[in-house]
Amino acid sequence: MSRSDVRTTKVYVGGLPHDARKEEIEHEFSRFGKLHDVWVARNPPGFAFVEFVDERDAKDACDDLDGRTICGNRVRVELSHGKSRGRGRGRGGGRDRRDDRYQSRRYDDRGPR
Repeated sequence: MSRSDVRTTKVYVGGLPHDARKEEIEHEFSRFGKLHDVWVARNPPGFAFVEFVDERDAKDACDDLDGRTICGNRVRVELSHGKSRGRGRGRGGGRDRRDDRYQSRRYDDRGPR
């Protein structure tokens, strides 16, 4: 089984300082269970994703670490709700809610303006 075939549960960690290190985050989260991967954002900095092998371990980490101090900052820790990275996601990808508002203003009962 390849690394990409492993089913994991991803946890979002927000509010990290710009110089947060992967090793520090691994140290804090590994006490809850086996980690599959840790990714720390660099541009823009301030957040990370921690992937757990077991979903229960991920939930325990969220319950215990949310609001705690990690890497010198009080952090937000929650289960990630996003989908895996791919086309149409991230900056500039996908549809913007502003498009919907614009469309609704552009048309009224009489048709296009």
